[in-house]
Amino acid sequence: MAERFDIAIIGGGIMGFALACELSRLDYGRIVVVERKHPGYGATSRNIGRVRTSQFSEDLAVFAKAAFEKHQRLGDELGCNTLFWRPGYALVFYDAEEMEHIDRICATLKRLDLTPELHRGAAVLDRLPILRGGRTPVGCLVRPDAAVHHDSLIFGYLRQARTAGVEIRGDCEVMGFIKSGSAIAGVVTTQGDVDAPAVVNAAGGWSSHISQLAGLRVPNVPLRREVLVTESARPLMDTMITFYRPIEGWFHQTLRGEVVMGAVTPDEPSGPNMQSSTEHLKRTARHILAAAPALGALRVVRQWGGLYDVTPDRKPMLGPVAQLPGFIQANGDNGRGIALIPYIAELLAQWIVSGKQPTSLAAFDANRYHGREDTAVVVGDYYAAYKSAAKG
Repeated sequence: MAERFDIAIIGGGIMGFALACELSRLDYGRIVVVERKHPGYGATSRNIGRVRTSQFSEDLAVFAKAAFEKHQRLGDELGCNTLFWRPGYALVFYDAEEMEHIDRICATLKRLDLTPELHRGAAVLDRLPILRGGRTPVGCLVRPDAAVHHDSLIFGYLRQARTAGVEIRGDCEVMGFIKSGSAIAGVVTTQGDVDAPAVVNAAGGWSSHISQLAGLRVPNVPLRREVLVTESARPLMDTMITFYRPIEGWFHQTLRGEVVMGAVTPDEPSGPNMQSSTEHLKRTARHILAAAPALGALRVVRQWGGLYDVTPDRKPMLGPVAQLPGFIQANGDNGRGIALIPYIAELLAQWIVSGKQPTSLAAFDANRYHGREDTAVVVGDYYAAYKSAAKG
């Protein structure tokens, strides 16, 4: 006979466990987290932990500011050190056309009292000397943003969930759903059926698959992102760096002295592929060293692949699904999972308990693509994706 819970959460990553913890604080009832592998198997343990407020749309920037403040108090809430530190975050621009983006972001941040540093021309190299000798930047925007360590986060949430009595079922794959009429009534798993009047899809890169199992069409697609890590070195930089042209790339030095870096594949096919590749090693070396030749002396010691769960407008998919009562979306992190999820989980838990949508989550409503499920995810030019989303 199936065991009865008040809510079943599919996905044992940061989203799943953060939501379980927030629901427990609100005394929601019996909670089970179902994970197909082990806690943190997906994107939670395959990221670089940036917590940034610099965003390409105002609603995301407003939310990111509140999420940043959540991270600042999260260590106290979890009772552990999340290794939250503030090296600063720089967006670097390499052609004149990009300056429209930097000006727009600056204006947004100023309206939110998040005044950034803005440097142009030669001043960029004075602020970011690691770029000397590379391609000539035209400008950069710097915010005193932060990074956290994913292992510390998942440890804190996992420990708190266990203390709160959340049941955790690892190596437990969802095979289908139990329905009562048109509503969700539970999940079918490889460890047996779970009865629950509410089921949350917090499966990250596998969320579109879970939605399809439930009979829903969604616009989310999983896209692989790969990362390289070098040997530890003396301090080489004090700021995390990202650029988007000629190709999206990023790098920074960690607390241990390693340099993490990556450069995307513009034509990366969608699908749950987490394999690392020699092509990525070559591409990243070519593009990162063109920006920061000083990193060329470092040896790469490991690399990995992970998944972004990407939506057409680059915003999360959150909340109850109108056409499938009992089914709740908590996915579509678009590479901002570590940064936004702790705050998302706090608000989503309030929504689940009260039945009232928090104003801060209105732009991320899971029903916004109802009737437009075939909306394409733009891959390649990062800016084009935001322009396309704005037109849609």
